[in-house]
Amino acid sequence: MNELIDKVEQLKNTLDDTKEIQELKSVNEEIMKDKELLEDIKKYNETQDEKLKEKIINHKLFREYRHKETECNILILEINSKLKELKDKGKCC
Repeated sequence: MNELIDKVEQLKNTLDDTKEIQELKSVNEEIMKDKELLEDIKKYNETQDEKLKEKIINHKLFREYRHKETECNILILEINSKLKELKDKGKCC
């Protein structure tokens, strides 16, 4: 069990340094600087306009963000798998 706790602590300390997380943060910063995209997202949230939705979905930064988000989700799945392996190793037979 101590090994699992140690591994989780290591994970928490290094997760922000992963390529996937850094790239996601970087794209998010770019999005926050794109006033037009932010305004479109705000308008869409208020109106649910399908044309606006298409415009947002087709935006380069939005597509890139979704791609990076998917990479982060895959990373999380990999981490969960490793944690499960560690947890299972700690069980009594």
